[in-house]
Amino acid sequence: MYDERYDNHFRRLQASRDALAAFADFTLEALRPASVTKLLRDERPALQAALEAFRSSLSGRTSGSGRRQSGTQTEDQAFESLKKLVQATNKRLLQPRFYDHPTEQALFYPDKLSGLTQASKARRLTRYTAYVEQLEKHDDATLQAAGAQTRVLLTAYTDATATKNQGSKAVKDTISALGPDALVLADALWAVHCAALYVHRQERAKAPTYFDYSKLPQRNTQRVGQRKPAASPVAPTA
Repeated sequence: MYDERYDNHFRRLQASRDALAAFADFTLEALRPASVTKLLRDERPALQAALEAFRSSLSGRTSGSGRRQSGTQTEDQAFESLKKLVQATNKRLLQPRFYDHPTEQALFYPDKLSGLTQASKARRLTRYTAYVEQLEKHDDATLQAAGAQTRVLLTAYTDATATKNQGSKAVKDTISALGPDALVLADALWAVHCAALYVHRQERAKAPTYFDYSKLPQRNTQRVGQRKPAASPVAPTA
């Protein structure tokens, strides 16, 4: 029943890649001061190497389309581009056309133009898809071309939305699911943890000061009390 006390709990963390990197950054800086006991400072090179390797794999990740995720648009950026194109198409092409064909306005804007530009996130894909389809199937070649152009930005928005949802899910990923570099980083953090427990074995309350657990998702508060945000990484003296 006591075996779990000797397990590396950093391997069981649930965190995103960015959260784990920020968490390790804090520990790395906490070990920097010369006032930190040498036994702890000796763990810093291994932690730094593990963190650099983890960051390298992080920056090199690619999306399913083969593009680096670091260059992927955010959902808000993609929507802003899509909205601006819709507004430009409305001004240049649709409003002049509605003057001679007023009945077509309801086809493109069942809920006015604001129904598109101010649509809630839950309704955006449905409304913009219907709008693009109206452009694409129109008899006017100019509107068809506008539809093709808008389709490109709608696809970019759809991809950005999917990337965001995937990122939200990753917050719940265990460290083992983040890859071998994450496991090596977790083991380096565990080595610091064990060294801190030994160095501060007479004052165990000092051992956690090398870790900023506030950077990680909150654990179940029914089992673990609320943690206070960690102070700046000024390590205690031995």
